[in-house]
Amino acid sequence: MAAVDFGASSIRVCRVDLGTRPPALEVVHRHAHAPVADGRGRLRWDWDRLVTEAERGLDAALAAGPLASIGVDTWGVDYGLLDARGDLVAPPFSYRDDRTAGYAAVVEAAGGAAALYAATGVQLLPINTLFQVAAHDRDELARARYLLMLPELVVHHLTGAVVGEPTSAGTSGLVDISTGRWSDDLAAVAGIDPTRLPLLKPAGTRVGSWRGVPVHLVGGHDTASAVVAMGAAPGPGAAFVSAGTWLLVGREQPGPDLSEGARAADFGNEIGALGGVRFLTNLAGAWLIEGCRAAWGEPPVDDLMAAAAGWAGDPPLLDVADGRFLHPSDMLAEVTAALGLRVDAAPPLVVAAIVASQAAGTAAVLDRLGGVTDVAVFGGGGRSALYREALAARAGVPVAQGPVEAAALGNALVQGIALGRYADLADARAHLAPAAVAAGER
Repeated sequence: MAAVDFGASSIRVCRVDLGTRPPALEVVHRHAHAPVADGRGRLRWDWDRLVTEAERGLDAALAAGPLASIGVDTWGVDYGLLDARGDLVAPPFSYRDDRTAGYAAVVEAAGGAAALYAATGVQLLPINTLFQVAAHDRDELARARYLLMLPELVVHHLTGAVVGEPTSAGTSGLVDISTGRWSDDLAAVAGIDPTRLPLLKPAGTRVGSWRGVPVHLVGGHDTASAVVAMGAAPGPGAAFVSAGTWLLVGREQPGPDLSEGARAADFGNEIGALGGVRFLTNLAGAWLIEGCRAAWGEPPVDDLMAAAAGWAGDPPLLDVADGRFLHPSDMLAEVTAALGLRVDAAPPLVVAAIVASQAAGTAAVLDRLGGVTDVAVFGGGGRSALYREALAARAGVPVAQGPVEAAALGNALVQGIALGRYADLADARAHLAPAAVAAGER
C-alpha cells in the first residue's frame, strides 16, 4: 500500500507491506513545509508544491515495486475551493491564519455554543471550517463549485474525483452529528450553498486510480487514521494521545456524548474511520517547541529533549489548552511569558517546562475522561520518553508507545480492509506489534 500522510509541518509518503506481521512501513519521501503569506499577508498552504511532493513520493513508492492501493490522509478543518472546471480557485487557507478572530458572532448566528454542540458534537475552536468559511473572501466563494476538505482535495488531484469522507468532513463543524450528513442550516450560517458540499462516501470506497493504481478513501483526517493503528486490542479503559503538532487526547466509544458536561469539559465527538466516535480534546503539541526552535536557530529536537531531560527541579507550567498559542507572532515570547520566565531563559528549562505542561494537561484530560486504565501515545511526539514518563507519573496508569507513523499505518490498514486483506478493524489491529510501556502508579 502507499499511504500519503500530510501533517501540518511535513508530509510523508510511506510504502506499507501488509504481507508481514507486523506490517512493514518505509517512509519513501518526506517534505517539510509551513504556511506562507499571500500578497495580503494571509496564511495559505503552498498547495502546488505539496501535491507535487506527494506525487514525487508516489513515484518513489511505485519505483520500489507494484502497489495494490493508495490512500490519503491530512490534517483536519482546512479545505480548498474548486471552480466549475475543477481547478483551485486559490491556494487553501491555513488554520493558523487569524481571519476567524470574529468567530463568536458566527456562534451566535448558529444559536449559541450549546446549540452548535448539540448539532455537530465538535469541540468549539476558532479554526473550525464553519468559521473559516464564514470569514472566507466572498469573491472566491462565489467562484467555487465545490468545497473539498484537504484529504479529498489531494484525492481529486490524483484521480479527478469530487467526493467527501466522513472523518474529514466531521472536523468541519458543518456536519449534523445525528445524521452524519452535511447540515443545510449550518451551511447557511457559513454562507455557502449546500450544493457546493460533496457527497460523503465511507472509508474503503474506491474512488479512482492514479497511474493504474486504485485509490481508496481512508480515514481522511489524520487522527482518525492514526487511531486505527493505536494498538492490537484496546480495552474498555484504553485512552489515546495522538502526539503531533497537536496533542489529541481521548478514547474510542460507540456513539457521541452530546451532554452539557461533555461540552463544558471541552470534549469533541469526531467520527471514527470505521464507525464509532473519537471522544477527545485538543491541546497544544509539538507546535510549541517548533515555534521556540525558530527563535533559537533551529537546534535539533533530539538535542533539546536530551538537555531538557537533564534539567533538575520542577519547571513552571503553562496551560496547553490556552488559545493564545494558536498563532502568536512570537511563540518564544508567548511561551516564556506564560511560564513567568524571561524570554532569554535557557532553552533546556523552556523545553522541560513545555513537556511537563503537556504531561500535566494530558493527565487532566484523562482525569476528566474517567475510568482510564492505560494510554497509548503514538505519532512523532510519542518518541519522547520524557513526555511518556512524565505522563505515566502524573496520570498513574501505564503509558505505551505506539507507532511513530501511526497515521500512515492506519491509512494502510484501512486500505487492507478495503481489499479484503483483513476482515475488519479488530483483525487489522491484531496484526500490529506490541507497544513498549512506561509504568505508572495511582
